[in-house]
Amino acid sequence: MSLQAWMRIGQPLEPVMNDYERIFDAWEAGGVSGFVFGRTLFADDQGRFTVPAFPSNPQAYRNRGLEPNVRQAETDPAKEKRLHAMLDNAKARGWTIFIFSPGNGATGAKSLPLEEDAYGAVSMAAVWDEVFSAFPQVDGGIMDGWTESAYELRKHHGNAVFADIPESTSALAAARGYDTAKLERGMLHLRKRFQCFSPAQVRYYGTHGVLSAINLFNINEDAIYWLRWRKEDSIKTGQALRRQLDTSPRRLLLGNGPRSAVFSGMTGLDFHAWDKIVDVLLVKHYFWHRGFDGMYGTVARWVSQVHAWNPDLTEQDCFTVVKAWLGVDLPEVNSLADMDLGFPLAFFEQVVTEETQRTLAAVNCPEKVVPWVDTGRMPHGGDPMTSGDLYRILDASEGVGLKRFLFHNHAHLTSAEWRVISQLCGTAWNEAPNGYWPPATPKPSSY
Repeated sequence: MSLQAWMRIGQPLEPVMNDYERIFDAWEAGGVSGFVFGRTLFADDQGRFTVPAFPSNPQAYRNRGLEPNVRQAETDPAKEKRLHAMLDNAKARGWTIFIFSPGNGATGAKSLPLEEDAYGAVSMAAVWDEVFSAFPQVDGGIMDGWTESAYELRKHHGNAVFADIPESTSALAAARGYDTAKLERGMLHLRKRFQCFSPAQVRYYGTHGVLSAINLFNINEDAIYWLRWRKEDSIKTGQALRRQLDTSPRRLLLGNGPRSAVFSGMTGLDFHAWDKIVDVLLVKHYFWHRGFDGMYGTVARWVSQVHAWNPDLTEQDCFTVVKAWLGVDLPEVNSLADMDLGFPLAFFEQVVTEETQRTLAAVNCPEKVVPWVDTGRMPHGGDPMTSGDLYRILDASEGVGLKRFLFHNHAHLTSAEWRVISQLCGTAWNEAPNGYWPPATPKPSSY
């Protein structure tokens, strides 16, 4: 069986809703067997996404002992009807359908006290009950980076590993049984250490195994406590929602979209543990430079920040520190300047292959792994990768056992990318000017 593709329909939903039969016919021919849609909001008259795509259902909250909010905005009946026609059409094709980040447009409710719902699982499950009661065609929902801890070394896209722990997070940690003073000490200990490396320490301890790394980063009991909290809290939050969803009126598939495996130690999202929580693990095969969420961009920011904190280190020393901490090793990259030269073939053969293998090894069946695949640009703002890079990502991943992937997202799909996907997964797109045309490439008639 060839590689299977899913497609993300982001916002706006309307362009696909208004032409879904022609689009779905093309997708089906090209090997698409499912899609993710949402956020579940329609555009208003000003083009803002403020109109809920489903009616309010306060009873979903009352069923779980919550007091529902009063929902102000109403849905658009005509658009809602078209959305359901689109979903019915996809379901008739036998496609798998997910909602991205269920909860946008939901009625919501007053939360229970922390002692009654420490992980917010009852409230979240009630939101899912409301959303999915409106969409019987849909199989489940996908959370985006849910429970992930920060993974950027410096503040970027609202993200910083060693930032002060917010009071709200400390309150949650305390309610869940953690020593918040010890957590704070552990984080501060590591932050201080990252700001005082000497060249001799980096060159002696370097990347020579876990015992050397313990010395390089001066790991103490408080640091271990902080790192363990990040992992444990993630797992317990996921387990709590899974238990609540298992009491929903129907079985709902749960997916989570974490960063790539190389960052999972830093994010605290343990793929092996999460195999027992989720039905789908949508790891992000995002590799671009700059922007956000791309592997090259994140590594470059780590190297730059380590250098800013430790000006006596060489740039190569900073790469050594990052490799020792994250385990990331980028072939043919020996300087930040090398990262602007594109991706060598060895990157796909080594890094993409290993990232896919690690994820597949963590789960009980390969069908559970459905990586997000994208090549930069918008909405992530990264340096664009080529359609050849897309091919090499998919080819390397399929070569070690990947069965399906999710392209993010249709609004930014180019003709070259669709040609690659359709050739790998189904019948190669014929580029007929009057037929389906990927939205991020102008039709020939427009120029």
